[in-house]
Formats: sequence, structure tokens, C-alpha cells
Amino acid sequence: MSEKRLNNTIFLMFLVTKNYCKAHNISTEEFLELDDKYEIINYVSECPDIFDPMTDEEMVKEIEEYVSGY
Repeated sequence: MSEKRLNNTIFLMFLVTKNYCKAHNISTEEFLELDDKYEIINYVSECPDIFDPMTDEEMVKEIEEYVSGY
């Protein structure tokens, strides 16, 4: 993975975390507990191209769907 792609993926993981926390009014620590259970950050890192063009709301919806189908 190129450095540019890696940096973009890390940024997407940050955005997903921030947007999900904001949408569900939870702390980063609470999000990380969900991540331990559902491997959300791993999901983002495996398919960053899916998240790259998404709006904040679309990212949250994608994670909600991912978690509900886990």
C-alpha cells in the first residue's frame, strides 16, 4: 500500500469514528468498545474505496448496516 493510500485510509477511519460518535452521541471510548465487538475499523481499512466518496451521513449509515448484519 502506498503512503498516500495508507494516509487516506487512516483519515477515513478517523472520519468514520468521528461521524458515528456524533450521530449516536457516544464517546470515542464507547465507539472503541463497539469496534472490539464488530471490528468496524478493520472493515473500513479493508475497503476504503467504498468510504472515500461517502458523505458523513452515508458513512454512518454504512456502519449501522454493517453492525446490524454482523
